[in-house]
Amino acid sequence: MFLWFCVLSIVGTALIFRSPFLDYRLVVLGSLLPAVETTLGFKWLLHTLIFGVAVLVMVMLLGKGRRKIQRKFLPVPIGLLSHLVLDATWTEKEIFWWPFTGREILGNRVSRLEFSLPVVVTLELLAIIIALWAWRKFDFRNSSNRSAFIKYGHLYSLRIN
Repeated sequence: MFLWFCVLSIVGTALIFRSPFLDYRLVVLGSLLPAVETTLGFKWLLHTLIFGVAVLVMVMLLGKGRRKIQRKFLPVPIGLLSHLVLDATWTEKEIFWWPFTGREILGNRVSRLEFSLPVVVTLELLAIIIALWAWRKFDFRNSSNRSAFIKYGHLYSLRIN
């Protein structure tokens, strides 16, 4: 579900935060990090709420008094947390709420919400449709907007709307 995480993490974050200067490429990076665990056949630390919150706290503390550092790295925990929503990890209390639901579950192969092939294909097609909508919404027809996104991860079109 590569496109599902990439497209929806960008669009969701852009529509919620409406920040033209956020690095949306780092949002995508954060949203794809937990997918590495999933491809290995399990959900582990990267799928816990505490990990996403810990990364957020770390970014805020390490960047205390240095707003540029906070602004640069804040998209990573945003992406991590968006993955938990998009992957429906929040429905798996043993993983999502770890360690509050018991520490022994972490590190074991766990039964997880399986997405069947038709569901995965449907979500990827839906992501393509949303990407086409976002192409127009964020005015990627304009070469300067495309260039700003590729070089800096910015969505300048959010300034206009």
